[in-house]
Amino acid sequence: MKTTTINLYGEEEKVMVVTGHYNNNSLAVMLETDEGEPFATLTVNLSDGIAEGEYQYVDTNNCPWAEEFIKNNGLGTPMGIMGYSGYCQYPLYRFNLEAFE
Repeated sequence: MKTTTINLYGEEEKVMVVTGHYNNNSLAVMLETDEGEPFATLTVNLSDGIAEGEYQYVDTNNCPWAEEFIKNNGLGTPMGIMGYSGYCQYPLYRFNLEAFE
């Protein structure tokens, strides 16, 4: 698990980047505090058949800072594809799974 610091709204928080899987076995990327408490889920599961393996959509609706965090920490690369759910659109990323170790 990679540990880093995130600065949101003037507050610094030390977080661990962890991975898991959604019920359809697609990649889930989450942040936890030092105490192991959930901090944020960076991905969203759209179940569209495109997000497989190291690919997943980033939840820019609930985490508008997620893309900057991913890029600053070398966690993934945007693919230029958008997924849609309701009125929200989510960018598809190819995650660098080695960066999570």
